[in-house]
Amino acid sequence: MKGVSNVYIGTIIASVIGYFLGSFSFSITVVKIKAKQDVREVGSKNAGATNASRILGKKWGVLIMLLDSLKIMATAFIAIAFTLIDNDLFNKTSFIIPALFTLIGHCYPIYYKFKGGKAVSCFLGIMMITNWVLCIGFVLVWIILILLFQRVSISSIFGAIIIAMLMWIPQVSGGSSFELNGFTFFSEVYEKGYYFVWFNSFHKWSGVAFYDSFLTINIIITLSTVILIVRHSQNIVRLFKHEEPKFFHYKSKDLAKKDNDKKDDKVKKDDKKQENQIKENV
Repeated sequence: MKGVSNVYIGTIIASVIGYFLGSFSFSITVVKIKAKQDVREVGSKNAGATNASRILGKKWGVLIMLLDSLKIMATAFIAIAFTLIDNDLFNKTSFIIPALFTLIGHCYPIYYKFKGGKAVSCFLGIMMITNWVLCIGFVLVWIILILLFQRVSISSIFGAIIIAMLMWIPQVSGGSSFELNGFTFFSEVYEKGYYFVWFNSFHKWSGVAFYDSFLTINIIITLSTVILIVRHSQNIVRLFKHEEPKFFHYKSKDLAKKDNDKKDDKVKKDDKKQENQIKENV
């Protein structure tokens, strides 16, 4: 029983803090301050960065996404701070498990009747603290897919699935083979100078022989991906019905000019028609 408490007491407390931290919505707060509107009553009625961007613009949407992702970072630092407590109840606190509860809080916030975002921002945050290479990969895949399909849901779902699959390859984290023991796996990785899974290395500060395991990290990434997909269930239905709206509509300058010319021609024709009618009446 003592061995169990050594690992889980600090993790449980950090997870509770993470949930309440994750429940705070930057989307709801920023939109209310800037536009005096409730983001949950506009557009898709979702309290996420994408819907906020429909109200405030894409730059604000990106900012809100980054702020929401930083909730994950804050939770991870709190967890690492617990490991510095010179007590067996805290010095093996996981940094990645509380991050999952921050994502859950973001999606099902206690402050807003459990109606929150769709996990994309927090998934980005989890990738930030796990593997910085795959975090960049997620962003690049997301951008490529949004340019190809112009649907945020497609970019988010398939981006997360691709990254989650890659995470299970030990070499992507700097390892040579699958190893259940986190300290054994990451000690070898960090000795080689591979800090792709950089946040886990902060466990060194506690002076205890402990790292979050490769298995634990990947289970959390997989669960985060599942939650992200579940939160996009309505989007998936709309995709199959061909009813999912595009994130942006692009028109070249030439096409825009043609549209304007057509409008001008129509106005001129209408004016001429009215002029002829007046002459006939006279």
